[in-house]
Amino acid sequence: MKQRIINWLFKNVVRVVIPQDVIRENKGKIYLGGVEVKDTELRSLQAEAKALESMRIWSIMNESIKQSAYERGWRDSTTIEHLNTAKTQVSVLETQDSIIRVIKNHKLL
Repeated sequence: MKQRIINWLFKNVVRVVIPQDVIRENKGKIYLGGVEVKDTELRSLQAEAKALESMRIWSIMNESIKQSAYERGWRDSTTIEHLNTAKTQVSVLETQDSIIRVIKNHKLL
């Protein structure tokens, strides 16, 4: 329930993209942009997600942005805008991670 409220706030108040805007899982099927993903494409996406997570560039993009958001938003911020910007950056990273997890963890029938 808490996550649903957070998603609603992000989508309707802050106007940030949430994972459900991009990818949705319903009745054992995955939908990207409202279009059902076929098994062959899903297998390909799962392989890409696993490969992406193992790439050094993935960790650089995620960890350096998280670190920067922490430093600028929590450690060095002087205004609420700095904090909100950092929270938005972290939210985007979490959205990317959620999309990867949904694809990677989906069980094929």
